[in-house]
Amino acid sequence: MYPWLESVFTQLQISYQQQRFHHAQMLYGMVGVGKLEFAHTLAAALLCKQAGTSLVACGQCKSCLLLEADNHPDKLLIAAESQSISVDAIRSLNDFIFHSAQQGGNKVVVIDGIEKLTESAANALLKTLEEPAKGRYLLLLCNDTARVTATVLSRCNKMNVAVVDGRGVEQWLAEQGVHTGQYPWVSQFISQPLLLLRWAQAQQLGDIDALWQQAQRLGEGVNSETLSKALQADTSLIKIFCGFAVAVINAKMASGQLDFIKAQAAITSIRRFSVDQQTVLGLNLSLSLSRLCYQLQQTLS
Repeated sequence: MYPWLESVFTQLQISYQQQRFHHAQMLYGMVGVGKLEFAHTLAAALLCKQAGTSLVACGQCKSCLLLEADNHPDKLLIAAESQSISVDAIRSLNDFIFHSAQQGGNKVVVIDGIEKLTESAANALLKTLEEPAKGRYLLLLCNDTARVTATVLSRCNKMNVAVVDGRGVEQWLAEQGVHTGQYPWVSQFISQPLLLLRWAQAQQLGDIDALWQQAQRLGEGVNSETLSKALQADTSLIKIFCGFAVAVINAKMASGQLDFIKAQAAITSIRRFSVDQQTVLGLNLSLSLSRLCYQLQQTLS
């Protein structure tokens, strides 16, 4: 288990030992904090034949061996297909929940991205949330609780999965061979350690640092063609670049280099660009980025 998850685990373990463990646990937090890994750890403990009240899987019983082989009949993982989780997926969940456990113990469902439920899927899930069966557990993962319907939220026990010790994360990353001290922007992502680890393993830290450097020069004029090539190579970095740009503008406003009205106009342009890239099909990234860089140069210079 990742060290920053221990406090959340302790809370859940106490509730389990005191028989107050809720049948629907919503684990919410930022991307890259380890929610899915944590859910799999909890699922293993809930399915383990030897765990008792410890909420720790033994790793040796038949149930644990089935999980290790990714072949446990009493565990179900549901994740979004494209941008949503369909009502059919939730209907299959309801069928799964109300059938007997093949291993004679608990049954566990992990839903990765509960905020992506369609309206009909959310309504279909309510029956299971409202009428919990004994020995049936739902582990619901969420990046943004604001996008989850109130009716679903109100029927879950909500646990914030977050980093509370940045120095501890830096030490953990160093133990993984990831040394981030040379990058001034790392502090913006210290609450997303698995994201930093993934970038390091993909040898992307240098590419992301180049985006940060470009964001520092927005008011001076940026080579939009070079920037466009970098973002087209990996469109997931568009959001990262936009975050850097907003941080630069906020810093300029805080230091008095930029007035509030100009800052808000620039931030609005950046957010519109980011949203358009995610939602408008066939949008020309190079042209949109060139337009954004020009607008920001005019606003920030």
